[in-house]
Amino acid sequence: MKVLYGVSPIGLGHASRAVAVGNELVKRGAELLFATGGNAVDFVESYGFRAEGVITEPVPHIVSGEMKNASLWYLRYWVGFRRSKMRMGELIAREKPDLVVGDEEFAGLELAKQSGIRHVMISDELELGFARSLLARRIEARVERWYRDLMASVDMLIVPDQGVDQGNIRHVGPIVRAVTKSREEVRGELSLPNGRMIVLLALSGAGLSHYLIRPAVEALRGQSDVELVIVGNREKRVTGERVHDIGFLRDNQNLVAAVDLVVSTAGKSTIDEATSAGTPIVAIPMKNHAEQERNAKALGFVPEDTRRLGDLIRERLGKREEPRTFGGAGRAADLLLAS
Repeated sequence: MKVLYGVSPIGLGHASRAVAVGNELVKRGAELLFATGGNAVDFVESYGFRAEGVITEPVPHIVSGEMKNASLWYLRYWVGFRRSKMRMGELIAREKPDLVVGDEEFAGLELAKQSGIRHVMISDELELGFARSLLARRIEARVERWYRDLMASVDMLIVPDQGVDQGNIRHVGPIVRAVTKSREEVRGELSLPNGRMIVLLALSGAGLSHYLIRPAVEALRGQSDVELVIVGNREKRVTGERVHDIGFLRDNQNLVAAVDLVVSTAGKSTIDEATSAGTPIVAIPMKNHAEQERNAKALGFVPEDTRRLGDLIRERLGKREEPRTFGGAGRAADLLLAS
């Protein structure tokens, strides 16, 4: 089966999830081509997949950990969607896929529906809620209607979470990348010292969580026996005692499994990989980012928790749980390839 797999390039969470499913599809004999954009192209290709950079999606405007100007973001998103749709149309005409998948990438899904090609959407974001101003709410109401119509009309909507199936919706459980290295191997390869360790994931794909770095470094001052590892910081490199700013790390799921605590924004892929590894996590959402606020609320966190990050670190550091095997990637692949 020829599969054209569209992936949202906002952040790398969608791409991480898509790689996990892609590995399972290849195991089952599928011929796979990814369609994404930005940093996600190189990320996907680094796993040995083919990828085309045809998707344009704007990053939300974030100031000090708060999402602003949702109305402008929606308008920019619509402009990008039209460009992506034209490029995806050319790609579909050239590749003639048997199946089009969209992990929160919608241009390919709309084109597949129009062309009578089987199409499946993957998303955990089943509602919006980003708007705050009157103008933004009016724009979002129109987008919400379009989004609900799209979800209802796709051949299948795969949700990477637990839940009850109904209509065209299938829940497969969390989709995570497999941990491939031991704690000792990870620390050795990255030249990290022994002892307790916190990893701060700065979400390099979106570059949105720099506001967490300063409070994390401040919190470290009260933890004399803890090392802080910063991953994905694309701004000025952070230096300091017991601080290790290692830049981009592709397989950060291995590091997540190796450390004693994860501090991050509240992206679902990061939360799921920490939960799968049994590593405790402090997931502080960006304010007004509806998806992240929902994810964080389920864990008991709110945007204002940056002010008490030191207390949260002391409270949760080292409180590991048993690792979990979710199997969502395999179940998603089986559903995608089912006739």
